[in-house]
Amino acid sequence: MDTQNGETTISTFEFFEMFPNEDAAIDYLEEVRWGEGLYCPHCDSERVTRLKAHPYWMCRDCRKKFTVRTDTVFARSHVPLHKWLYAMYLLETSRKGISSIYLSKQLGVRQATAWFMLHRLREACDVEAIPLSGTVEVDETWVGGSKKNMHYDRKLKIPPGSLGHKTVVFGLRERESGRVIAHPIPDTTARTLSPEILRNVKRGSTVYSDDHGGYN
Repeated sequence: MDTQNGETTISTFEFFEMFPNEDAAIDYLEEVRWGEGLYCPHCDSERVTRLKAHPYWMCRDCRKKFTVRTDTVFARSHVPLHKWLYAMYLLETSRKGISSIYLSKQLGVRQATAWFMLHRLREACDVEAIPLSGTVEVDETWVGGSKKNMHYDRKLKIPPGSLGHKTVVFGLRERESGRVIAHPIPDTTARTLSPEILRNVKRGSTVYSDDHGGYN
């Protein structure tokens, strides 16, 4: 993991350590989306249960099935989620952008599939330019590999109890539409979080957060 100009990035090797398979990607995305409480994306009910057919959930109110893909850019796609995350990683780390031909070779998918993925991701980025409104939930999380899995020499450089080896990701979710904005931030202080909320949430909206002091 490297920090330059206030931005924290991870190497390709570190990325694959974090997301070696689709199950790891599912666990990560479920934590990002539902870390503060699981709910049905169809009716917002919290009366949901995990089905034996992983990764499906069932809502006990509307009786509809759903996964972490439901109502996201990953919906109706058969591409494994760790490949989607890698496509997002490549977009974020490439200064000049990437082509569908390049992405298809990196992911091992057809060019048409890669084009579809890039179109979805770029469309999502355009949506993010529109401020969220109504009822908006905000939260932050620390993303990164476990300290116990690091090389011994690298562990020595990290102070006890420190989370300096992880990246802070801040997320905002519009409850009614399910639209999500998420990106890395340098820290979780009020000086950082308040401008992020004011920039991404329309004035007059209701914002829900936890009791972290940075939201005071």
